[in-house]
Amino acid sequence: MRPVRFVLLFGAAALAAGCGARSAEVTGRVTCAGQAVTGGSVILYCPDGQIVRGLVGPDGRYTIPNVPHGTAAVTVQAHTRVPDGMKLKQILPPAVNGPTPLPADRGTGRIVAVPPRYTMPEESGLSVVVDRPLVGYDIALER
Repeated sequence: MRPVRFVLLFGAAALAAGCGARSAEVTGRVTCAGQAVTGGSVILYCPDGQIVRGLVGPDGRYTIPNVPHGTAAVTVQAHTRVPDGMKLKQILPPAVNGPTPLPADRGTGRIVAVPPRYTMPEESGLSVVVDRPLVGYDIALER
């Protein structure tokens, strides 16, 4: 009988600990000197030590799910365009009842450079307060 009580007590404590965890979704648009950043990543450095990221689309918009509540430092990294001669051709099997692969070149081909200071959490000067289930955070970078 003693092991059963221990398992029940341990299970109840584990469930109670998980109930306090809260997360949110952060969405927005990234621009640099008024132009949409057409590709890259927005990275959040959360107060609990987690690092979460979202990809920036060709229109400059991003979404990051499962962001813990608190104030997070923000960085932005632009992805460089790979020249056509350097790309390896991928031959993927057809998708069956699943996601369809994106075309090779989703963007406009135009890369908006992000100043280096925005790639480091200590120097970016960017932060977002995550305190509700859906947080809108537009990022306007300066040269």
